[in-house]
Amino acid sequence: MGATSVHRVASWNGVKMKRSTNLPDDMQVIADLLRKSISYNKFNENVIQSAKTLEDSLSMFITNADGDLSSNELLNQTKEIIVMSENPIRTFHMMHKIRKYDDATFIHSLNVAILCNMFGHWINMPQDDLDVLTLAGLLHDVGKMKIPEEIIKKPGILTEEEYTEIKNHPRRGYNLLKPMKLDERIKKVALMHHERCDGSGYPDGLRGDQIDEFAKIVAIADVYDALTSARVYRGALCPFEVINMVVEQDGDKRFDPKYLHPFLEGVVKSFIGCEVVLSDGEKGTIVAMHADELARPSVCVSGKVLDLREMSDVTIQMML
Repeated sequence: MGATSVHRVASWNGVKMKRSTNLPDDMQVIADLLRKSISYNKFNENVIQSAKTLEDSLSMFITNADGDLSSNELLNQTKEIIVMSENPIRTFHMMHKIRKYDDATFIHSLNVAILCNMFGHWINMPQDDLDVLTLAGLLHDVGKMKIPEEIIKKPGILTEEEYTEIKNHPRRGYNLLKPMKLDERIKKVALMHHERCDGSGYPDGLRGDQIDEFAKIVAIADVYDALTSARVYRGALCPFEVINMVVEQDGDKRFDPKYLHPFLEGVVKSFIGCEVVLSDGEKGTIVAMHADELARPSVCVSGKVLDLREMSDVTIQMML
């Protein structure tokens, strides 16, 4: 069953990853204090409430075959989260402090929707397309709603039967959305968000231009959020570790470079001005990004700017 365990990582996320280590005690104290801040608690409450609204709406849709899914309501709920804080960058940064709640499919779906919305803004997407992309991110995992919770949250190795159940969720999601009056791209995203440009994805092993363009975007946001979120079988990974992993492990082959590169650049730009903890224990502030090495920005520590491209033994270990 070892091969199935590898499939769980490689097929869900498209990149291989190491089990993350626990944070040093002093770093964990810092993170815990930040989680108690007023702004974090307000953001947290709104995200959880929005996720509950999404859960209730989708559950009602699935249990009532003749029911109607209010896409406008779901889209508006997501937009409220995005504009809740002073700017989208702040929202993006705050998302990374809510990771201990991220085992829920609904929180993940909301995070992917927000990431898609921000990406659309980064590439100046027309508003109508932006709304479709945001809603597609919100509904991409609707097929998981009928998978038993014990499989979704299983910390150990999946059986072949359980893995097959997981791999069926894109087609199940597409079939759920197919009769709905939704943009066809939203339905295709549900079906294709686990496809990869090199043909290594599922359910149909599609390649390149066979994959819907919005599905390519949602696939990137889906993987990024999944890797930077805590799961029952591993801890959350630092965003810069994820960026390094994606770049090093043939990200340009698995994902469409015309979407992957601006997405990763947008992520890094969003963290300029944010505080981080380095692998040597120093705390600093990100002051600049470098397009040639996105995972190694410049960080100001005690008044001195450190270019991490020139410090191979130092990495960003945690976002504050």
